[in-house]
Amino acid sequence: MKIYYLWELWAYSHIAWTIAKKNLWDNVELINLPSFWDIWNSISVWSIWVVPIENSYAGSIHENLYNFLRYDFKIIWEIKLEINNCLISKETDISKIKTVYSHHQALSQCYEFMKEYSIEWIKSSSTASAAKMVSESDERWIWAISSELSAEIYWLNILAKWIQDQKWNTTRFFIIAHKDEKIEYSDKKNKVTIVFEARNIPASLYKCLWSFATNSINLAKIESLPSLKDPFSYMFWLDFEGNLWEENVKEALKELQYFTKSLKILGEY
Repeated sequence: MKIYYLWELWAYSHIAWTIAKKNLWDNVELINLPSFWDIWNSISVWSIWVVPIENSYAGSIHENLYNFLRYDFKIIWEIKLEINNCLISKETDISKIKTVYSHHQALSQCYEFMKEYSIEWIKSSSTASAAKMVSESDERWIWAISSELSAEIYWLNILAKWIQDQKWNTTRFFIIAHKDEKIEYSDKKNKVTIVFEARNIPASLYKCLWSFATNSINLAKIESLPSLKDPFSYMFWLDFEGNLWEENVKEALKELQYFTKSLKILGEY
């Protein structure tokens, strides 16, 4: 089996992979790729992808949401990883901080911290690549925002921990496989994700959501996405509790189809 993930060793995507691996086979080939584009195009038999989909503070990663519309893949599990953003450097005096490198998601999660110290920030491809660059640079005044593990791997000092604005900052990762792949991550399935486009009729979204309310189904997430086809037309991403074998779920999806132009089930997990 091949498992694809994004960026460098001990980036948060790699940490999520180490969690995923515990519930998979021991004989796996780990492959890191530099971009989401590379991951989604690495279609092969007997392989899975571990990709970030949403942060509890910075919000959804829309590139990956849209890729579910472009590719016929399925979600087989999710991982919720608590994010401990740390300020790390070769330096030991936090008063000498000038420029910080990190991934744009991590930078946006640490807005208040950077504002307090009037820090200049520069985007990098990942939190781990920022840590690696700082470790290899001769300039001691550059810093990185990354994980504790990155600091250990690259022999850097941790000047501050938990610097993100949201106390329990968490990133949600999806484990993804091709729709025809038979890999089963777990027998326990209690959530379903769908994408639909409502019909252009009065109260159509209300009627779509009422399909779940009348069948006593709890919604976990709803988000509108501009359509890939028509300007100022919208798709709706929906997570709900349950599984596709339950009668109330079957009935809700049946009712939903009356009020939608398109409906795609992305996975149950």
